Amino acid sequence: MLTKIKAVLDNYQMITNGSPIVVGVSGGPDSMVLLEVLSQLVPNPLIAAHLNHLFRGEEAKKDAEFVRNECNKRGINAVIEEYDVTSYMSETRLGAQEAAREVRYRFYEKVANKWNAGYIALGHHLDDQAETVIMRMIRGTGIQGLSGIPYVRINEDHKIIRPLLDVTKEEIITYANEHLIPFRIDQSNLSTKYARNKMRLEVIPFLKNYNSNIPMHLHNLAKVAQSENDYLIKEANKSLEAIIIEKTNKNYKINNDQLRLIDIALQRRLIHLILSYLGLTDQVLFVHIEQILYLVAQNHPSKKIQLPGIVVYRNYHELVFTKELTYEKEAYKYSLPINGEVIIPAIHKKIRTLKTDQPQHYKGIWAVFDYQLLSECDLVVKTREAGDKIKSITGTKKIKDIFIDNKIPKEDRAVYPLICCNEHILWIPEIKKSNMGLVSEKTQEYIYIFVEDL
Repeated sequence: MLTKIKAVLDNYQMITNGSPIVVGVSGGPDSMVLLEVLSQLVPNPLIAAHLNHLFRGEEAKKDAEFVRNECNKRGINAVIEEYDVTSYMSETRLGAQEAAREVRYRFYEKVANKWNAGYIALGHHLDDQAETVIMRMIRGTGIQGLSGIPYVRINEDHKIIRPLLDVTKEEIITYANEHLIPFRIDQSNLSTKYARNKMRLEVIPFLKNYNSNIPMHLHNLAKVAQSENDYLIKEANKSLEAIIIEKTNKNYKINNDQLRLIDIALQRRLIHLILSYLGLTDQVLFVHIEQILYLVAQNHPSKKIQLPGIVVYRNYHELVFTKELTYEKEAYKYSLPINGEVIIPAIHKKIRTLKTDQPQHYKGIWAVFDYQLLSECDLVVKTREAGDKIKSITGTKKIKDIFIDNKIPKEDRAVYPLICCNEHILWIPEIKKSNMGLVSEKTQEYIYIFVEDL
């Protein structure tokens, strides 16, 4: 078994310098064997990290004490903490295992930062990989999901490594017994109320009736999928760079026409890549990708797709992914005072006016009118209503048609500000002025209207 583990360490270049390694140690056989073999195979300082999730009362306290004692015997530093995961579940509405996983990984990161560790080693093994792959197949997935648990994952500060991924649970138990490595058994792992436990205790044993090597075959499938997935990611990144219009940590905007020219396999991967860059990983399902592909293929799309925390929509020739909170698309109407301002929360703008007898030229979004010609007006800022029109020097036109002609995204039309004189539309900012209150050589007083960011 040691030979397998050493091969994994070498083949995946898991440890490339002498930086300390944080080892996730629950006290079970997997983590205790991992701690033992790493102490034999690598010279790096080891720090055992154990978190009590406060799920199992006295048993969990005994686990923590066991880890502390075993680390003391080996001269290994141990960081042992506890966290009320049940409260975290209430706050986040996550299930027990998902909440525990999030809290545990944050704990490992915190320990790694404190000890200046470059690595976090975890005890996932071949059978864990098989369970992960089949659970994802049942839920619905693609090559990305079939890749299962990665051997190595690099985040901003640390490399997460899993040296036991090529060895089975049976091999780990045998090694522990032969080398007198003590461990504890978490009784909750024997309960079928959790989906993963049910997979381990019921589904995999059932499938072994048809093929006793099913865990190994699923593991091999994951290895093949990982290498092919890595290749597709490289190609998708190249394609993404070629069609990207704009990107921030909250938004991606790409050229939809160019996306449609890319092979469908890369389209799927490119979409998945963007969603992962925006923080959506395990929640991405096949149906989500297909919904977005349908949106890409439409000539006149109007719908938007709501994913967990992300909205995807078409803006003419652009495909937009955004995690920004969308403002309420509610109609509004505000009085606009002379030499005053009004704040429009729906669009994160303020609109102000300035009356002066001096003509000026300003930067930004603004318009100027003859004050005397508008002296009988009550200035108003409002949203479009059905049938709204503007009368300009070129004729009368519906606001709806003007928005379409100027490619105003459908998302924005419902809250686009219209500056009005009584019931007449005076100005559509950045688009069109009416024929009311036009400045001429006879103008003596000016009224400037500005649209500014909050």
